Formats: sequence, structure tokens, C-alpha cells
Amino acid sequence: MPFFSIIIPTYNSAICLQKAIDSITSQTFSDYEIVFVDGVSKDNTIPLIEEAKRSHPGKINYISEPDKGIYDAMNKSIPLAKAEWVYFIGSDDRLYSPDVLENIYREIQKEPIDLIYGNVTAESSHKHYVYNTDSIVLSHGIHHQSVFYRRTVFDTVGNYDPFFKVSADYLLTLKIFCDPKFKTKYVNHEIACFGEGGLSSRTFDYTLLSYHYKFLAQHNALSRIEDPDKCLDTSIYCSYYIIKEKKNVAFACKNLLYYVFAPNPLGFTSRLKTFLRMLRWTFKSQ
Repeated sequence: MPFFSIIIPTYNSAICLQKAIDSITSQTFSDYEIVFVDGVSKDNTIPLIEEAKRSHPGKINYISEPDKGIYDAMNKSIPLAKAEWVYFIGSDDRLYSPDVLENIYREIQKEPIDLIYGNVTAESSHKHYVYNTDSIVLSHGIHHQSVFYRRTVFDTVGNYDPFFKVSADYLLTLKIFCDPKFKTKYVNHEIACFGEGGLSSRTFDYTLLSYHYKFLAQHNALSRIEDPDKCLDTSIYCSYYIIKEKKNVAFACKNLLYYVFAPNPLGFTSRLKTFLRMLRWTFKSQ
């Protein structure tokens, strides 16, 4: 059984996939497998995977079948993973350096943990992301390329929720960080460079953010972020936005009703305005 299962969802990824493969096969730590979950690519993706499989016997497995998007593909991959630890990387991403897996393996050996994460860098803009506090993770999210999960975590928190089409990975991470039974660990190591052409890099997830404050409140995590008031304002704004756009209106209204009636910093006037505005936007969206 390998120590790491590295999962790569692909769809027409031939133009960038070789760089991702090379960043893994050049690792100094070799106890891993690569699992490709392909959405029936029509370009040269499958031949590239087949060539990698021939070049690295016993290291690579893949399936190619229709899927319903990135999170459906990632969910399919979890039962296929044979290792104790699971890592997801995009086809346009790459591991930062040849010693990433070795560094993470050594950190895992130091103490019992369920999730370990480090830093990532955007490939084109070179923006560097450091998630060295719980407040940063809970307030702003975390790139999935920075995170390694113990395989058994999914047995408890479940798979990625495809309702959240852009940031289901962030919601899953929130569930882990907000559950006291799980131990998480930040390490100041560079994990990956990620491509900026993916959906989550190009799209703002209003649906998840409309729910963000509610989730943190229901999991007693608001005290762990620096600015709960800003989080509440953002969640209310995002709820209005998705009602205006006629997307997930019922979900947004449930969130707004929570913000109107549940304990939070909103005064009576703000609650009343929020409620009336919700009604107005809901009727306008019909």
C-alpha cells in the first residue's frame, strides 16, 4: 500500500499535464501512486497518461468516464485511492520542488494528525499564499493544492458537496477545521504552484460565502476569526446577490432568515432592513 495517493482530475488537459506528472515522478520520496480521473478527454490526455503508466510501472492508475464536474470527479477518486494519505492536484498544477512529499512524510511522522497543509504560489501572478493561522483558513479559505488529508477523514465528513460548484473543497476543509476530533497541522513548506485557469481561480463562490457566517456560527467557530462582523456582512451581501441572479434563491433566503433571527451583531433596524430587502429581491427575482 502506498503512503500517498495523488489524485489528478483531467479533461482535455494534454497541454499542461506533463508538467504535473513530471513534478510528481521526480520526487525524492517514491512511496506514492497517481490516480487520474478523466472526464473522457478528446485530446491527447489519455495517451499521455498511458505513456506515464508504461514509464512508471505500478505507480499509475486511471479511469476515463463522463462526470458532472470537478467535484464529481474528485469524489469518484476517493474510493480508488489505496494510500493512507490523499492529495488532490489539478492537471495545470505542479508540486513546488522534488522534496515536497519527503518533507510532508517527515512531518506526518512527528505526531498524530488528520490534515496537514502548507503554502502555495500562483503560477502566473506569483502570488504567495500562507495559511499559518486558523483565522486565515476559516476566514478566507485555503487552496486545495496546499492540503494533504488522512484518507479516513472522508469517512466522517463525507465527500465534496457538488451543490457548491466552485468551493466545495473549502467547505470540506471548514468541516475538518471546525470538528474538534480532527487534528490539523500547518507547516511552513512550499507545497505547490497552481495554475490560474481553473474555475475556483476565475469565479467567486457567492453561494458558499452566503452560507459562510452561518456555518461558522453553527460550529462555534466565530471566535476563531479576526473579523466576524465583516464575515456577516459578506454573507448577507452574497445572499442578496444570488437572489438577484436567480440562483439558489431558496438557499439564500434560508441563510438570510438565519441572519435576521439568530443571535449575531445585527441590531433591530439592520435585521428589519435585511428582512425587507430579502423580500423585495425575492419578489423581483420571480
